[in-house]
Amino acid sequence: MSQWIYFYGTIEGGEDMTFENPDKKIPSSFGYSLYPDKEVGFYVVCSDRMILDKINSMMKNRGFVGISDTAGRLHYMVDARFGVHSAVNHITKEACRKMDYSSLSNSCVLETVEEVLSRYEMDRGLLGTRIIRFILMQSLRDPSLMTTVSKRLYPLAGREFGISGSQVERNLRYTLSRISLYDQGYRNVHIILHLHDEVAALLVQHFDCHPYSFEVSV
Repeated sequence: MSQWIYFYGTIEGGEDMTFENPDKKIPSSFGYSLYPDKEVGFYVVCSDRMILDKINSMMKNRGFVGISDTAGRLHYMVDARFGVHSAVNHITKEACRKMDYSSLSNSCVLETVEEVLSRYEMDRGLLGTRIIRFILMQSLRDPSLMTTVSKRLYPLAGREFGISGSQVERNLRYTLSRISLYDQGYRNVHIILHLHDEVAALLVQHFDCHPYSFEVSV
């Protein structure tokens, strides 16, 4: 659980409330943290009417409300007040959002990464190969990391393996210089991008999933 926890909701009379961790001050707007991934929210309601008002407000904003049961399964209540077409659209978008390869298990992703590494006969005993495996696993979970490989992925790999960014670069260069892509004129970043695309294509092929989260209009 995050060290920054915001409790937000409404109390009797409709007044908003936000309690912040006193040791960690985070800028907020209208009671919401600017870091939503580091936030846990509780809506405090004091009457049946307040429950209905809160659910109705969330329905209007998103078109559905997700409710988790005691087993952790998520159930959706979909707003069909604006017609069946609207309800189907909400259901389709949410269902498809769950079908990209980021929802695959680590073992499925790792197996596919290993398949691509085997294509290029990479030496599993080299630190550079282990770094490449780590980089591909991270970038497949968060494709935005591939936009700035040397600035984001190299430091991330450095922290994982306890080495500096320059040592990451050096180990990658040594490992990648031994494969065919290097002989074709590709260098570290371009080879990593190429390997990432190969793994992504294989995941789509093997598991019949979408490469990234997307939205569908019905």
